[in-house]
Amino acid sequence: MLDSAIPTKTAAGRLEIDERKLKIGARQRMVLISINGERTVESIRRQFIAINDIESLLKELMTTGLIEFGSESVQAFEAASAITAPPPPLPVAAKPAEKMVVNATAPVAPKPIAAKPAAKAPMVADSLAEAREYMSRILSAKVGLRAFLLTQKIDKSTTREALLEQMSEFRRLLRKNLDAGKVAEFSAHAEELIG
Repeated sequence: MLDSAIPTKTAAGRLEIDERKLKIGARQRMVLISINGERTVESIRRQFIAINDIESLLKELMTTGLIEFGSESVQAFEAASAITAPPPPLPVAAKPAEKMVVNATAPVAPKPIAAKPAAKAPMVADSLAEAREYMSRILSAKVGLRAFLLTQKIDKSTTREALLEQMSEFRRLLRKNLDAGKVAEFSAHAEELIG
């Protein structure tokens, strides 16, 4: 994907931010919110440096019709996707292995890379602690002392449901100081941490 390509939200994308009808994932939602029609793919990649697969998220958003690229960006996007697409699988030989003749000039297929063992899923308590810390930090930085009571409630929330109950007040306080895009971005990240 070209780093200079500039994605824009479609009408469906803007509607999804407001109504959440498609139930897209938190990562897709955060990326969708950050798209404003002025930022390049490179800028979005730098913003979400922790997410390694920005290209695939942008492809998903484009295929679901939530974002679009300009006509020259689409052509470049498709060309880049065709270049990076994996080659089609080799046909399986019909003969038994002992009767197969190996051609010395035929290209040798690369050895498959062993899959890394999956990281253990974080404990629920750990993710809730991380969500509480994130929400309190954002409120302190963006709202200040006016968020003291809510940060106290967040710190005392020990269950997922209790934290989700605080989300509407979290958004309300942020809306007083930030634009809707930033509020949605912070909210989406908090909801992702809560799970």
